[in-house]
Amino acid sequence: MKRFCLILSLLCAFSCFSANAQTQCASLLSEDYVSDGQYYATTIKNYETKQCEVTFIEGNEYRVIVCPHNAKKVQMQIIDVDGNVIFNNKNYDYTNYWNFRIKQTLNCTIRLNLVEDNVENDDLIVLIGFKK
Repeated sequence: MKRFCLILSLLCAFSCFSANAQTQCASLLSEDYVSDGQYYATTIKNYETKQCEVTFIEGNEYRVIVCPHNAKKVQMQIIDVDGNVIFNNKNYDYTNYWNFRIKQTLNCTIRLNLVEDNVENDDLIVLIGFKK
C-alpha cells in the first residue's frame, strides 16, 4: 500500500510540473504561433543526451521551444538527417527558443543536453509551433 501511495504521489507531482511547464512553454508560442499538437516531455540527467525526431514542412515558419523545470541552460541542437547542425543554441547564449522558416520539407532530430554542473537531472518539455 505504501508503495502504491508513493507511486501515486510521484505521478501527481510530475503531472503538476507538466501542467505548469506546458503552460509556461505555451506562453512562448504567443499569439503568432499555434502548437503542432505534439507534447515532447522527458527527464534528463546531466551528461545525458535526449532526442526526438520531427518533420518540418516546406513553407512554414516554426518556433521550437525547450522548457526546463530547474535548469537555466539546456543545449538544443537541430540536426538534419545528414548530420548537419542546422541550429545550436550554444551559439546564442542557450536561448530557449528559435524561430525559422523551412524552404523544403526536412526530417530532423532535436538533441537536448543539460549544460549546468550543479543540476543533476531535470524535466524538459519541447513544444513546436508554426506561424499562423
